[in-house]
Amino acid sequence: MATTINEFSIGRTVVLSFAGVIVLGCLLLMLPVSRNPDQQAVSLVDALFTSASAVCVTGLAVRDTGTTFSLVGQGVILGLIQVGGLGFLTLSTLFLSSLQGKKKNVSLPRRHLLEISYGSVDAVHPAQLLKSILLFTLLVEALGVVLLFCHFSQIKPWGDAFWNSLFHAISAFCNAGFGLYPDSLMSFRGDLLVNFTIMGLIILGGIGFLVVADGVHYLRSRIQNKNATLSLHSRLVLQTTGILILVGTLAILLLEWGGSAMGSDPAAVFLESLFLSVTSRTAGFNTSDMALLTAPTLFLVILLMAIGGSPGSTAGGMKTTTAAVCFAMLLSKAMNRPKVECLQRTIPEDTVSKAMLVVTGYVLVILLGVFLLQITESGQLPFNKAGSNLFFAHLFEVVSALGTVGLSTGITPDLTTPGKLVITLLMFVGRIGPLLVATTLVGHVAQIPYVYAEENVNIG
Repeated sequence: MATTINEFSIGRTVVLSFAGVIVLGCLLLMLPVSRNPDQQAVSLVDALFTSASAVCVTGLAVRDTGTTFSLVGQGVILGLIQVGGLGFLTLSTLFLSSLQGKKKNVSLPRRHLLEISYGSVDAVHPAQLLKSILLFTLLVEALGVVLLFCHFSQIKPWGDAFWNSLFHAISAFCNAGFGLYPDSLMSFRGDLLVNFTIMGLIILGGIGFLVVADGVHYLRSRIQNKNATLSLHSRLVLQTTGILILVGTLAILLLEWGGSAMGSDPAAVFLESLFLSVTSRTAGFNTSDMALLTAPTLFLVILLMAIGGSPGSTAGGMKTTTAAVCFAMLLSKAMNRPKVECLQRTIPEDTVSKAMLVVTGYVLVILLGVFLLQITESGQLPFNKAGSNLFFAHLFEVVSALGTVGLSTGITPDLTTPGKLVITLLMFVGRIGPLLVATTLVGHVAQIPYVYAEENVNIG
């Protein structure tokens, strides 16, 4: 009997589709044609890790992309990045469009989980949203290629310059963090064109397509002298993104001023602090040596990586709106307000519950990931011989993988095989969403038609 799309949940189809793409990418990267002749063969685990990192737009690497892989292999990685960056949203959008066309409704629990994972699509018809996504992606990535080519064409032959521009533009817009240079973008730490182009691509890819569409509609209406306002979602995303970038930049600047990583030149420290603040929220590029950053800066980067980008974007993490709603809840409780308020609006209790559910899910996965990595990397070594910074490095690696960021303190290539598999799984869970993965594994659970009697407990 033929299987139709309606016989499977959307969430399960998305999870299995991404897993299939990762396996296909793994097989392609293991082919001899995908690596340079002077490089050792890519093992199954390394190929799987690289494929998962590309599809999950993470950027963590156990083999250097530029030297290990041939032009064919780099092309495979770039294709996986593009599929991973756009596929999750567009694939789900296609399914919703197909179901709407057949007048089939997605169940409320499934829609709830999908909205938690990548944002609501109720504001725009799915088919129209898909067209807008593809057009916006093409235009932004093409602009990024042109701007980067202006620089790379001055230092490389035109063919190499175009490939470098294309690779880094797509990688930046998809918030992947893969690069063709062993030191990421440290060689361009003072180049304004490269820095601001990459940062612009990261921000545009990370704020969400619905925010961009809302912003375009708002500007068009204002130009035509029509009344228009941005939605609460768009205002919250833009303000939270701006605050995170600004606060992150100032904090990093103060923490790293005169340090080994950035030096003491005001302009250079500001540019590198700004770049690190932007890239820490799921992009993965770096212009500073991560191993030379101070511990407080790395802890701040962990917080930024956990928050991540915005719903309905190429970025990962818990999302900016989740952090904003949780902060609004704490502020409203502190001010003894009856409801959670934000930007002169009341946030529905269901939305607050979603935000708390996302935070709880991510914290639990982070704790489990660190615990597993401590087992795989430290084993039964006594605490005083395992290395004082190992736990911090493992925490950084786990949050980077789960937030699909790609930054690392340098331990990624030295992970054991079980450790690489743990990070691979975390990247996959981070891209799909912990709650969506959990419900896919558990399956549909029917809601019970009763509730138990209430009884209070002491808190705190």
